[in-house]
Amino acid sequence: MRLTGEKRNVPRLEIKAFLAGDLGRAVQKYLLVGGASALIDWALFAAAFYALGLHHLVSGGLSFLLAVGVNYWLSVRFVFGTGKRARNERIFLLYLVSAIGLGFNLSILEVCISYLDLNAMIAKIVATGMVLGWNFSARYYFIFRK
Repeated sequence: MRLTGEKRNVPRLEIKAFLAGDLGRAVQKYLLVGGASALIDWALFAAAFYALGLHHLVSGGLSFLLAVGVNYWLSVRFVFGTGKRARNERIFLLYLVSAIGLGFNLSILEVCISYLDLNAMIAKIVATGMVLGWNFSARYYFIFRK
């Protein structure tokens, strides 16, 4: 490596090209759909945890499962379409993938609240953010592949 100011040919991620491609467009749409689903998840979690006084794992499980249904509908309608799979197969796979996501979500929620002593809503937001990549990848590459 030279320190003389010489430019190297380093491959760069072309953001515009990525965003214009199929995967980039799906990511953009999924961020909107996922954001709407996350808001629903958080609102339901807050209602169950703070208003109803349910345990954080029960609240997190209920809110996550209901938000998955909304996410499925929005994902089929606006992001992925139906793909090659039959509707019943898609729904089964979605709930299988979501069960794994739920396991991640509740594990992160438990660690954040019980071991890191985070506020429950902050913990829920952290868990949602950490599971986002799994949810998108599994849906894009596994459930709704074309």
